[in-house]
Amino acid sequence: MKPIPSWPSMPQGGVPVALPRRRAASQIALWWLMGVIGMLFALLLAAYVMRMSLGDWRALPSINALWFNTGVLAAACIVIQSSASQARRGDFRRSRRDWRLAGGLALAFVAAQLWVWHDLVLRRYGVSGNPANSFFFLLTGLHGLHLLGGLVAWVCLAPRQLTHTLRVRRLSLTAQYWHFLFVLWIVLFAAIANLTPEFAQRLCGTGGIAP
Repeated sequence: MKPIPSWPSMPQGGVPVALPRRRAASQIALWWLMGVIGMLFALLLAAYVMRMSLGDWRALPSINALWFNTGVLAAACIVIQSSASQARRGDFRRSRRDWRLAGGLALAFVAAQLWVWHDLVLRRYGVSGNPANSFFFLLTGLHGLHLLGGLVAWVCLAPRQLTHTLRVRRLSLTAQYWHFLFVLWIVLFAAIANLTPEFAQRLCGTGGIAP
């Protein structure tokens, strides 16, 4: 049997692809995965606040490049959602274009994060320099690893043997996971940029006692 092309040349406004009403096992598995990842980062943020409340915490300087990185990740999420929407409408030509662009933007985010880490090391804010440094690298590094997992899901959309229905479902799941990672990044960014030792001390009741 001749394999079905992965990204067929269909005219704009092609036949919409109908998805089954029943929740697929893959959708439920994704919810579980996002729940586990969310709990992991919630525990890490709790540890971040508790460690910040101790007297030896030295905050990192403002990192303006993180604003740019946030914009890149937001653009990647918008474009992957556009790809999923175009695929549901049957317009696989536009969906393929957006799929490629979304992957490029996600890779750009990872590259920009690597540049931030490299810049911090050059400015003598390495991993072992201070607890604040260590938590920054830990939180952003784990987020980057989960984003690389999202890129693996993105690559899995490339095989030509995928049917239209399966491709639409996988695109939808990939978009949901990327949106989750964007929300998670916003929470991490807000914590890194706004939480202060004084707030952590009031919250934990440590009063800045050194370990």
